[in-house]
Amino acid sequence: MPELPEVETIRRSLLENVGAVIKDIKFRRTDIIKAQDYEPASVIGQHIREIRRRGKYLIMELEPGYTLVVHLGMTGRFYMQDENAEISASHVHMVISLDNGYKLIYLDPRRFGGVRFLTDPECIFCRMGREPLSPEFTDRYLQEICRDRKVAIKTLLLNQHCIAGIGNIYADEALFDARIRPDRPAGSLRPAEIKRLRKAIVKVLQASINQRGTTFRDFRDGYNKSGEFQELLQVYGKTDCPCKICGQILKKDVIGGRSSHYCEHCQK
Repeated sequence: MPELPEVETIRRSLLENVGAVIKDIKFRRTDIIKAQDYEPASVIGQHIREIRRRGKYLIMELEPGYTLVVHLGMTGRFYMQDENAEISASHVHMVISLDNGYKLIYLDPRRFGGVRFLTDPECIFCRMGREPLSPEFTDRYLQEICRDRKVAIKTLLLNQHCIAGIGNIYADEALFDARIRPDRPAGSLRPAEIKRLRKAIVKVLQASINQRGTTFRDFRDGYNKSGEFQELLQVYGKTDCPCKICGQILKKDVIGGRSSHYCEHCQK
């Protein structure tokens, strides 16, 4: 699933379309529309005023009161293509034509994602936790959401009501960088470990953004190009591989219903 770095990478690559006018919008499947406060055709003739991100959501701000929110689910892509190029990809569900010579394509084979035409996107964002790359994501905040929690720290990191944008890949990578086992009760973390974990979260997310995200199979950026952070992963997807720090074989357990990769020796 595209996580914060992947969605941020898409956002940055689509920024050149800010200021463009939407000429047309077409759907090949309308069941990708998850919420509709206004008719999608209403966006025709509107400027793209801003493209931003909240957690794993991509947000296109149009005219006041008109917002298009895209969630990529497990296998979604949202990218631009020359308006004269033929769309040859399968599972394309929405095409937005712009007046700058591009069209924006939403593709999602498994259709776990979707688009929302909202007048007030805060109706979904108000329930989300703090952005981990924002100044508000402090050691104190992380300590507060961990305090007295018996749930595994890995599970807490995946809770979008606590922290917005972290998924399986970056939870595993951050916990390894912080040398903390994923099954530790969140409330058991000491202040020094909290500090280490917060720094690791920021470090790993920023490193992935610098490498334009992680591509195993589905993810592509706004230019429909693969990311490169998969080459730098330390533990995620490395089952039965030796730890790059100590050489012991990495473990894979199911924690909170999610596969988790870690080193028994390095992470305590």
